[in-house]
Amino acid sequence: MSEVEDYDDCFPPQALPIGTHKAGEKPQDGLQYLSIVHSEAARIPDVISADRRLFAPETGDMALRDHTMSSRDHTTALSFPSSLINEQVRKFSELRQYCSRMQSLLPNKLQGDHAMLNISKKTFDEEPCLSLVLSLSQVSVMELLDYIQELCLSTEQKSRVPGSIGCWVFSLLCVVDKPVPMDYMAIIRSVGRRCACLSSELFNTLSSENLQTSSEHPNFQFLVLFILVCHYFEQFDLLQEFGVKV
Repeated sequence: MSEVEDYDDCFPPQALPIGTHKAGEKPQDGLQYLSIVHSEAARIPDVISADRRLFAPETGDMALRDHTMSSRDHTTALSFPSSLINEQVRKFSELRQYCSRMQSLLPNKLQGDHAMLNISKKTFDEEPCLSLVLSLSQVSVMELLDYIQELCLSTEQKSRVPGSIGCWVFSLLCVVDKPVPMDYMAIIRSVGRRCACLSSELFNTLSSENLQTSSEHPNFQFLVLFILVCHYFEQFDLLQEFGVKV
């Protein structure tokens, strides 16, 4: 027996009758509606590619990216030091493992949408509380990240970036469960784009030789966050968006 026949045999026999209908006509009863569903299902391919438009940057992010690219020196290929990437990914992975162990020991967890937080932009001037971050549900983590990328990571001149916003983003990313659903990953990618724009002035100057000096720059934290989004969460195409070698 062929593999195709084996595959077909794994489905149960038809349990309900299927009516007939003409193309373009509205179903008149349940049987005709079932016939429409059956015919549409038969046209679905076995393999479906994800719609990459879900990950496309928003208009504002595209403008920021274009501004970043236009201000860059294109005479040399841009790349980040591998030592920086490896060190930051390793440390981040170790912290995620620690957070996972702590979450399993935490007695009081905020489940689902019950984690009601009184959040404002001033909240992110103070460093996050570890017990709070570990107690957040995945829904709450993503709501916070979405709030942060929209209101706190703006590169507009009149917009103030809260003092501890980098700590908040780093802490929230530490408790994001993998694998990450597509809608959640879209939020993480938006955070990465914002961080790339905020740290864009470091793109041309960063090298292995001046790594210590660059790490003292106030926006170096956003460069690290961009690297983590790209390399730990495997969103390598974001590097190409900003002209960085993978």
